[in-house]
Amino acid sequence: MADLLETDTVVVGLGAMGAQTLWRLARQGVDAIGIERFSPGHDRGSSHGESRIIRTAYLEGEEYVPFVRAAWRAWAELEEASGEELVRRTGALMLGAPDSAAVTGSLAAAERHGLAVEHLTTADLAARFPQHAVRPGEEGVFEQEGGAVLPEAAILAAVRLARAAGARVLTDTAVTRIEPDADRPRVHLGDTVVRARRVVVTVGSWLPTLLPSLAGLGGGIRVERRVLGWFRLTEDAPPHARGPVFARDEPDGTLWYGFPSLDGRTVKIGVHAEAPGAPRRPGAQWGEPVDPDAGPRAPDEADARRLGELAAGLRGVEPLPERMAACMYTMTSDEHFVIGHHRDLPGLVVAGGFSGHGYKFASAVGSALADLARNGSTDLPVTMFDPHRWDRRVPGRP
Repeated sequence: MADLLETDTVVVGLGAMGAQTLWRLARQGVDAIGIERFSPGHDRGSSHGESRIIRTAYLEGEEYVPFVRAAWRAWAELEEASGEELVRRTGALMLGAPDSAAVTGSLAAAERHGLAVEHLTTADLAARFPQHAVRPGEEGVFEQEGGAVLPEAAILAAVRLARAAGARVLTDTAVTRIEPDADRPRVHLGDTVVRARRVVVTVGSWLPTLLPSLAGLGGGIRVERRVLGWFRLTEDAPPHARGPVFARDEPDGTLWYGFPSLDGRTVKIGVHAEAPGAPRRPGAQWGEPVDPDAGPRAPDEADARRLGELAAGLRGVEPLPERMAACMYTMTSDEHFVIGHHRDLPGLVVAGGFSGHGYKFASAVGSALADLARNGSTDLPVTMFDPHRWDRRVPGRP
């Protein structure tokens, strides 16, 4: 006979979103259990790599700006509660051709929400940011309200605070099955069953596996490989340590990003999206499918060469990375998130499909999920992430 645990709320997955949710629930006095199949702060999913960008003039869509602002406030609350620096405020720089998404999207978000940004010419970029090898005609958008979130540190801080507030945390524990139920959903952990009033599911790339009814959501959730690279600074490097986080649109449509030198000796970059329709480079397949149980394949020489091609856009770095890491993107068809209730999953609150740009929102996502678990609703602006948004679309229209 299985052992039975009872609680008010279970949080399955203590990565970026789940750790914040568990802390929010525990600090509100909710009896909660958090379950993590590895150890908090691990490198097996999508919440590692030492740094994540946060920016406010959101090039992916101006409708995200209120949620980014909520995330800034929530990050400050976590920093205050933990007594740790979890966000480095560096400013953010978007670069590209005048008609690139990096430039036009950032400017549109700034105009719609009255954000203070600077629209920089090629000469402005070259003078103010010598660490970038600026192309003729390239422009930039700079905002002070940007920086780098420290992902592993933030997860560990949230889990520590959740424990201190009374949450029970089960680590190195795999969930084998979740039973939806409007009144008392159940989470199966081998020979143990956890029964609760609500279950919050924040399992990242394992979402389609653990909840198969979501696998085809909006045309299918897919898990893809990405690679990060750390490039050593040269002796004559420009002031990378004082620079902003950045994202850069290449002429072929590739969007890549990077960070100032947080450790004083390396600069980290990564590819967010390859050019649409571009042929795959042998061995350097950003976007190749991944089985999350097996994990993404390890970075190789082809990955190093591809990252090196992009790093040529920076001055004062070595031509190849001194180290690399692979991670997973969990993509939705429209590359917007999934947050909320699904009619086929009573008693559950789900969050996933963060499509490679979700970590900056983790603090606000945790607040929203805690609200949804406790009250069934939230005042935070998450309606655009409704799991049923595809149901309302007219066939043949985007």
